[in-house]
Amino acid sequence: MFNRNQLSLAIAACVSVQVTVAQDIQERDVAALRGNDFLVEEVIVTARKREESLQTVPVAIDVLSASQLDEKGIAALDGVARYTPGLDFETGLLPNDTRITLRGLSSTRGRSNVAILVDGVDLSSESLTTGGSGNGPNLDLMDLERVEVVKGPQSALYGRSAFAGAVNYVTKRPGDSVESRVAVDANEYGYNKVQAGTSMPIIDGVLGASFSLAKTEFDGYYDNPNTDGDLGAIDSEGLAAALYWTPTESFAAYWRSEYTESNYTQRPIVQRRAIETGAEVGGGQFLLGALGDYAEVRAISDGANCDGVTPYSYKITGSPVECGAILVGDLGSANESEIDLSADPATGRDFAGTEVRGFRTSLELSWDVADLEVLSLTALNLNDSRTQDDFDRADFSLVASQQPIFDPNAPPGPPVIIDWQDVSQFGINANSDTSFDLKQISQEFRVSGSADKLDWQASALYWTESMDAVMNQQWWLRDGGDKDYLESVLADNLPFFLVPYLDLATEPRDLPIPMTRDTDHLSAAFSLNYNLTDTLRLTAEGRYLQEDIDYVSVALDARDNGFLGLPVLDASNPFQPQVIDPEVQTYSRSDSAFVPRVSVDWQAQDNLMVYASIADGFKPGGMTTNDGNGDISFGEYDPEELTVYEAGLKSNLLENRLQLNGSIYLYDYTNQQLSYFFQDMTGQTRTGVTNAGESSLQGMELSAVYRPSVNWTFVASYVFTDSEIEDYTTAELTDGASAGPLDKMWTGTQDGDYAGKEFINSPKDAGLLSIRYDGEFANGATYFTELLGTYESKRYLDRGNNAWLPEYWLVDFQGGVSFDQLDVVFYVNNLLDDDKVKSGLSNVSFALMPAGQVTPHSTDLILPDPRTAGLRLSYNF
Repeated sequence: MFNRNQLSLAIAACVSVQVTVAQDIQERDVAALRGNDFLVEEVIVTARKREESLQTVPVAIDVLSASQLDEKGIAALDGVARYTPGLDFETGLLPNDTRITLRGLSSTRGRSNVAILVDGVDLSSESLTTGGSGNGPNLDLMDLERVEVVKGPQSALYGRSAFAGAVNYVTKRPGDSVESRVAVDANEYGYNKVQAGTSMPIIDGVLGASFSLAKTEFDGYYDNPNTDGDLGAIDSEGLAAALYWTPTESFAAYWRSEYTESNYTQRPIVQRRAIETGAEVGGGQFLLGALGDYAEVRAISDGANCDGVTPYSYKITGSPVECGAILVGDLGSANESEIDLSADPATGRDFAGTEVRGFRTSLELSWDVADLEVLSLTALNLNDSRTQDDFDRADFSLVASQQPIFDPNAPPGPPVIIDWQDVSQFGINANSDTSFDLKQISQEFRVSGSADKLDWQASALYWTESMDAVMNQQWWLRDGGDKDYLESVLADNLPFFLVPYLDLATEPRDLPIPMTRDTDHLSAAFSLNYNLTDTLRLTAEGRYLQEDIDYVSVALDARDNGFLGLPVLDASNPFQPQVIDPEVQTYSRSDSAFVPRVSVDWQAQDNLMVYASIADGFKPGGMTTNDGNGDISFGEYDPEELTVYEAGLKSNLLENRLQLNGSIYLYDYTNQQLSYFFQDMTGQTRTGVTNAGESSLQGMELSAVYRPSVNWTFVASYVFTDSEIEDYTTAELTDGASAGPLDKMWTGTQDGDYAGKEFINSPKDAGLLSIRYDGEFANGATYFTELLGTYESKRYLDRGNNAWLPEYWLVDFQGGVSFDQLDVVFYVNNLLDDDKVKSGLSNVSFALMPAGQVTPHSTDLILPDPRTAGLRLSYNF
């Protein structure tokens, strides 16, 4: 699919730009090295809810400025993560299955470890039906001033969700002069984004306003080979408006609203399965399939010798030698031809994908009262979405055949066939048709002041969320399966009173399951900065929080009540069961905690600050709701807690031409919330959430900015992470009973002991290197060229560390020219055309289920963006 002719033209253009610049170097007038012309620029941040120089804040922070955001076309979290070492952003099975990793601290369920804020307003949430953080992180914002990535627990300052850090988007406020801008971003694969905005004073010095529009269209980098439909396509539009009112020197009001509508097609996903379909393989009442190309046979029962054993054949033969299969090794290679997404049977085309509508509005009021600064921050966030997706990621047919029945009473000699029986593989098509309606309201009050050597701040936060979901997972028998035969076999394994109702779905069957989660958060926080001496400062922060969560759900099951067609019965009299309405279940919990942070920083020299800190993080517990049913009578999990010890330094050296920052840290993790797989009473694999006992993470960060001259800028960052699960045994989840088959195979132990394993999606090494040259032509126009590379080492995909994604380098090139009003940037992303898979999610597959019970190990791999050349133009007037 990649257009190599266009790519060749792009590379030629890149070379042409470089040659032209080289020719003009002799004619341009570049200022000589002198004074402050090439000092590292000071960056002002609001990470601690006040304006401070980045180099004086005793917290590890990465900042992307407005110019960096514009040059690199960054408006969403995936772009922020690409240029922030140690920050990873992935989208899993569905667009609301978003997962953020910071400093190697990954989340496999629910609420993200990292808070997402816009102008200090917490938009973090969690999905009800998948393991991710909801649609919140998929923001595509306009009018950004900067993005701050704050590392380490920040609950005292950023509220309920900053368990391991925060990403704060800061928008531009209307100014005192008229400023208008039109920007276009287009690339060789048909990506087009247009933005237009204006900011102007309505009353000079008193009232300013801004208004912005944005439109994005993109057909994606890949097509579905089965339908020729676009994958990864985007059609999005939005608008934003803001007012900034300063009627007096002591009062200011900032109001901003934003509305967006977005449509996303399905993503380019290749599924690797441990068990693939295969004719005449396995035998028995369910054909077992064949071992996948990326899988190995592993023992399930203790001491089993699996040489030559067909995976899961024990389910048929009853053999004590129990063997299965898992994916292993490097899974970083995949291509478009391996995509196998099926069409929507209702339309014959691709499933519709995801449509999202969002509205956000906030009002910030600030007063200077005597010696106090008072702030009120009020916000409303509305979001509704619907996703229709090929949930099983497969479009193959099952195998049905006949096998002989031998006469058990035949005399010795060749077997005697007395009849033939139908046998059929068992597998499911699954469509995820799920809708969400989210409403968040927050109100924060903040008061700050100073007294002699003390700077202080106190705040109170009320945050509430209501999420209504309708999960309509439609399951039906995969083509090739023999409905009559499979029903006859299933009937032998069902209670007798359910057999008359058994009716396997052979086409999508609606089963809407309504679910609701209401969250109320109340907290109070303080921050005290005390100057012990002119160079030594002590900071104490803390937040007391209470969070109440209420769940309501209808106890229906996509498999039992949907696929199998079984009604909900009152079986108190099994000989005369009564069909009844499904139970409406409720679950509530309340968690509270105090999360402190204490730090000390010392300005050892004018250009050197060192600091040390201890901070706690707390994430409330909840109820498992991502297991394909509405049953919330079990699946409770507890809060997780984190303590972080950190020491660091920030320095400006070589007469402010070199900025060198670093930190080391140790994370002590208790009751980490993890997704896990278990077998229900029918033997089918289910998904739940539980708590790991103890985990730890230690690491270091280094960053350097060096400007040896007015023209050259060198940037380097490195993050080292060493994570380990210290105490997590899945057998303990069932009061010492045997662990599930996947846990046994992943760990190679009978009790599913994960001690010593690394966190998933946690690279040991990550880094960034940038070389940039800025110059000026004789006519006053400026130009730049930049070569930037990002690196990540191997990341494990499963908790047993059996399969992984390989290390990779992504290299980007940018070159631009700026005139008085026009900026032009030519770019080539992924300059070296690295095609390694960089994002994936371990899961189980319903597409082929050996013995009708086993859901084998699978992994969904998201295909990477190819080398892409493009052009960004912006005109300011």
